[in-house]
Amino acid sequence: MWKFKPTADTTEMDNYPDIKQAWHDLINFYFEHNIVGKPQDQSLSALEELQKWGRSFQDLRYYNPALNDRTANATPSSVFWKALPTSFDEMFGDDTDRLYKFLDERQVFPGLNQKTRIQDEYCEWSIKRNSEGKITKILFTSEPPEFYRFLYEDWFNVGKDKTHALLLELYSSRCDYQEIAISDLGNGRDYNSFNKWNNEYCVHMQQPNNTLGAQVNIAARSSILRLNTSNRKPITDDQKLIMCARYGDPSRQSDPRIGSAINTQARKNNFITLENPVGLYMSSFDPTGIISPDGTPASEFWHVIKGKDDVDPKKAMIVRAEFSVPNDKGYTVSDLEIGREAINFGAQIAAKINIRVGVLVSEGGEVPYPRAIGCTKELPIDLGDIAKINIEARNMS
Repeated sequence: MWKFKPTADTTEMDNYPDIKQAWHDLINFYFEHNIVGKPQDQSLSALEELQKWGRSFQDLRYYNPALNDRTANATPSSVFWKALPTSFDEMFGDDTDRLYKFLDERQVFPGLNQKTRIQDEYCEWSIKRNSEGKITKILFTSEPPEFYRFLYEDWFNVGKDKTHALLLELYSSRCDYQEIAISDLGNGRDYNSFNKWNNEYCVHMQQPNNTLGAQVNIAARSSILRLNTSNRKPITDDQKLIMCARYGDPSRQSDPRIGSAINTQARKNNFITLENPVGLYMSSFDPTGIISPDGTPASEFWHVIKGKDDVDPKKAMIVRAEFSVPNDKGYTVSDLEIGREAINFGAQIAAKINIRVGVLVSEGGEVPYPRAIGCTKELPIDLGDIAKINIEARNMS
C-alpha cells in the first residue's frame, strides 16, 4: 500500500506512528484537494476547471499515487533552479550589495503586514554574526511550514501531548538545544511561523508562498493542456503557461520551470506525479571560486544537517544545512572570498546552492491524448473538434 513518507524521508516520526500516518493523510488531502476539490473551495480544482470547459478526468495527466498504481513503471525526473532569487533584480539594477542586503533581511510581505524572509525560491536562510559583525554561520532551510503547523495545531487529532512533544524536540534541536516553550510558537490555537525562534534560527520556510501546498497545486494545474482560444494553438512557453493557468509566481525561477516541465510531459501524453517523499530540496552546493585564507576547500564548510546528500543531485533531499567555518580555524565566513570579494552576505552562498523538485513520469500508452482548454480567467467556450490541436501539441513537445 502506498504511503506518503515524511519530507526527506527522515526518521523524526518513527517514535510517533500516529503522527506518521497523519502526515500521509495530510499529503493525500493536498493531492485530492488540488485534483478533485471540494464544493466549499473558493478556487477550482484541476478537475473542476476541466469540467467547466466540457472536459473530464481523462484529460488530466496528474494523479494521486495513493489512489493509482502508475508509479510501478514510472521514471524519476528532476527540475532544478538556483536558491538565489531573481525576482527582485530589477529593483536594484547593478547594485548587487543592496540586492543581497535586501534578500538577507526580513521584509514586509505584500498584503501580510508582517516581516518575513523574502527569499522566494523554496530555500530560505538566516545569518549568525559575531560581535565584530562578521558572519560565523549561515543557516539554510527548504523544510515546509506545514509540518510545524500540522504538529502545533494537531490537524488530525493525534493528541497534542504527542504532536507538541515532537514539535518541541525539533525546535530545540534546530535552536542549539535552548529551552523553548510551546507558548513561544503560537497563540494556543494557531501556529505562528514568524515566531522568534524561527526568525532567528531558520527552523523552516516562512515566506507565505514557500509551501508544500503550492508545490502540489503547481503540479496539478500545470498538467492541464492549454491553448490560445483565438487561434487554437497550444500554449507551450513557460511564462505564457503560468500566466494562462494562474499557478505560482511568474517572477520566480522555480514556478515557471516546474510548470513547463510538467506540461511538457502532459503534452507527450505521459502521466505525472510528485516523487515520494514530497518536498522541495537543496540538491547540491558548488564551492567553486570560494577562497579561504589557508586554502581549505570551501566544500568542508558546507554541512548537511537534515535530509540526504548524494553525489547525484537528482537523488539528494537536503532540507537543512549550514555554511560555517570551525572555530579552530581562526577566521570566519566573512574572511572567505568569492571573486576577490569578501563574503558579507548570505545571498552570496545561496547563489551556490541548487534546488530541485522530483517528479515521476509514466507513459500513457494507448490512453487517448488529453484535450486542451483555454486560460483560467477566460469564459469557457465550445472548443469543438480538437484532433488537430492534439496533433500540434504532440509535435511541439
